[in-house]
Amino acid sequence: MTVRRGWDIAVSVCLVMLTLLAVLSSVNTEISRIPLAVRGVLLAVGLAALLAYYLIWARPRLGTESEGWGVLAVVVIGALLTLSSPNMFTAQVIIYPLIWQGSRGLRRPVIVSALAAIAMTTTSILGAANPDWISSAIAIGLVSYAFNLAMGLWISGIARVGSENARLYAELQLRQEEIAALNRDAGAMHERGRLSRDLHDTVAQTLTGVVMLSRSALRQAESGSPKLVDTVRLIESSAAEALAETRAMVAMASSLEESTLAETLERFCTRFSRETGISVDLRLGLDQATVLTRAEEVILLRCVQEGLANVRKHSGANAVRIETARTDAGIRLTLADNGRGPGASIAVVGGQFGLAGLAERLAGVGGAVALAADPGGGALLSVDLPLASVAAPIPKPRASDTTEDHA
Repeated sequence: MTVRRGWDIAVSVCLVMLTLLAVLSSVNTEISRIPLAVRGVLLAVGLAALLAYYLIWARPRLGTESEGWGVLAVVVIGALLTLSSPNMFTAQVIIYPLIWQGSRGLRRPVIVSALAAIAMTTTSILGAANPDWISSAIAIGLVSYAFNLAMGLWISGIARVGSENARLYAELQLRQEEIAALNRDAGAMHERGRLSRDLHDTVAQTLTGVVMLSRSALRQAESGSPKLVDTVRLIESSAAEALAETRAMVAMASSLEESTLAETLERFCTRFSRETGISVDLRLGLDQATVLTRAEEVILLRCVQEGLANVRKHSGANAVRIETARTDAGIRLTLADNGRGPGASIAVVGGQFGLAGLAERLAGVGGAVALAADPGGGALLSVDLPLASVAAPIPKPRASDTTEDHA
């Protein structure tokens, strides 16, 4: 649309200018040997033909790859105008651009513009009343054609570079889309692998215990053992634990799609308290300036989930305190309970059930996790998560700078 508007303006301005020149040529009876009446008709026909050529042939092909030998009509129109009056040599300012616009490549516009230069020079000499016009017409024709070649080749070179850049840009966009698709696939595969490990470490092991207990219950039922009731109760509690773990994983995968991290953690902790009877004190110390990506939110939610799972299974606690705080590098998450505390064997993260996968997830983003005894009793799980959005702090002004400013 912008290209057509530019051509519309250019053609309109040139037609107005050529019309004024045609009027002046009609008034000056000594400039051409063509009779005044015939000259007026030729000028009117030539200008009308030029306008018709642009509207019917050239304009519909703007911005397309369409071309044809209809561009030769411009040669005839230019020759008709210069035959009417040598002053119409000025029509070259629009004739040559129309030739280049209607041709592809370099060979055709060079040849057609050469034919136009020869035709216009010849007809201007034939129609001129002044015999001294021959040398001037040849000089004007040669200079105009040379300038036409220089400008045409230069603009064509720019157009080729622009087309090549457009092609490269389109190819770059395609490659970026392919890379994005590959990254999504890789992320999905990584997440599936992580989910598989989590299922294996939690639900699968719990269900394995349920199967073993069920077999034991079957044997006890066959032998009439009095321990059958206790075994059935253990099966029930193990199945409930597997159900809770499954619900927690589903919540982690879907809750963040519907609400904020704070809302998701509130719901998760509330459900945990209702299911286990363990009170949870959640303190989110993140201000509005802290911007988390979806991946960072998932990591924090996974850390809380794993920490509470360990509290439920191993701590024997009745209260848990969860806090988040902003640090220079990112976020620190702490989870402390009032239970029995970790054993001496847990000196390196990974020795406790479920923490190995959590440590692996954090290591992938430059974070760290540690489990130690809380000074107040119980266990303390600490998670440091660096943030991609943390900006470098603005340096404080030196005392010398302040002194200089006041001076």
